[in-house]
Amino acid sequence: MGYALFASRKLVLDGQLNCVQLQQTQRSNEQYNLATRTLNLQQQLTSLNTAQSQELAELYGQLSEAADEDSRASINAQIQQKELEFEREIDDINREIYQVSVKENAIEMEVKRLDTQVTALQQQLEAVEEAEGQAIERATPKFKGVA
Repeated sequence: MGYALFASRKLVLDGQLNCVQLQQTQRSNEQYNLATRTLNLQQQLTSLNTAQSQELAELYGQLSEAADEDSRASINAQIQQKELEFEREIDDINREIYQVSVKENAIEMEVKRLDTQVTALQQQLEAVEEAEGQAIERATPKFKGVA
């Protein structure tokens, strides 16, 4: 292989390697953003559970203090309404956490594929550089007696 071919092949491999490494960086950023989103959603869930506990505790306190049957029925209806609202909100957050998790898994698979691709390109680049070195060594004249 001529020196121009070695140089050309090295440039192509370097370009491909840089492209794949850029994709790796982008996927790493996406992973970070998704992990941050998951953490935020989990914090929302914790806050919602705390709010739910407080609101329901207040309603149950009012229920225990209610004297007449109409007041108790009204408070029971409020409790049921609040429980349904919280259940819907919790389901929405859990659904979003699941969707983020699916995206994270897909990106993780892509990162593994990109890692394999980077390794293969690096090996190809090393092989071309080694072949180039051997070609240069063969082409260099050997002089006897030269130290």
